[in-house]
Amino acid sequence: MTTVDVQTCFDILPPFQLVRSIDLGLGENYVFDVAMNTQYTAASASDNLIRIYDLQTLQLAHTLSFHQKRISKMKQVNEQFLFSASEDGTLARWDLRVADKPVQIFRYNRPLSAFDLNCNDSMAVVGTEFVSSIESAEIGFFDSRQASLLSRFVESHGDDVTEIQCHPTFPAQFISCSTDGLVNHYDVTEFDEEEALLSVVNSGSSVNKAGYFGPNAEYLYYLTHQETFSLYTLEGDLIFDYGDIRSLSVASIDYAIDCSYDPTSQRFYLVTGNNEGEVNTFHVNIGQLQLCQSLKAQGAHTDIVRSLCWNHSTQSIITGGEDGRMCAWQAVA
Repeated sequence: MTTVDVQTCFDILPPFQLVRSIDLGLGENYVFDVAMNTQYTAASASDNLIRIYDLQTLQLAHTLSFHQKRISKMKQVNEQFLFSASEDGTLARWDLRVADKPVQIFRYNRPLSAFDLNCNDSMAVVGTEFVSSIESAEIGFFDSRQASLLSRFVESHGDDVTEIQCHPTFPAQFISCSTDGLVNHYDVTEFDEEEALLSVVNSGSSVNKAGYFGPNAEYLYYLTHQETFSLYTLEGDLIFDYGDIRSLSVASIDYAIDCSYDPTSQRFYLVTGNNEGEVNTFHVNIGQLQLCQSLKAQGAHTDIVRSLCWNHSTQSIITGGEDGRMCAWQAVA
């Protein structure tokens, strides 16, 4: 592996300050995912509920109850709709203007572990857990207007699908990653599984997260459960392997949370955490990581931060953790 140049550069981003922090009162339950629009922030928890909070005050506005098993993923797709997927085999669309029950339900015959909506909201793509030794994990495709199943891929992954991410401008393209170590890039203009697979990256380790980045979403990143971090082209060519991020000397790092791309500044960030609740943000260059922000404050997290939602246009961040807390951070000029 090539040596990584690690620096500190705290003038890339304005300093973020903790502006609000609440204990969600979950007892022994903890926060899985957080999401937000301009009015609300949402938190899914290990009690199978989704709680909606006023973004300005973090006061509870609604509690969404539908899923019967663990909520595996939750995403704010636009200002109006929140989606949640569960191990009960359902993907739910919530209209936050009438947030009492799902306005649309997609049903699959396996536990769902990942999903995304394509860029024109015409297709929902779901990934499943590995069910038994005689079957593989599946990727399912729904018409998002009718909630009808369009097709399914049954040979792409041999273990749990951990992430689905649709391309931000090409509605037929998406990537999937899995604990089988593969990161796959597809074009499903036609639902032919063999023809749809454009490129495959074999990470050699169970993949936790993967996604697009770049001005035209022309690059891929992935993060493994071994806490390694790599960049690739869409064609599957290695750009740079940063290795185990826990070995970086400029910050205390126990795990990666995710990556985030700012389309305005065209800067790409790696976000990490440690077991004491500190969050560190690195600006990513080829062969170089620059520590540019540390989110830590009295009254913030004291345990693992599982999820982070970063609105680059407003320079605001929401974090949720295993301590049952949700924190709002804001950049200060």
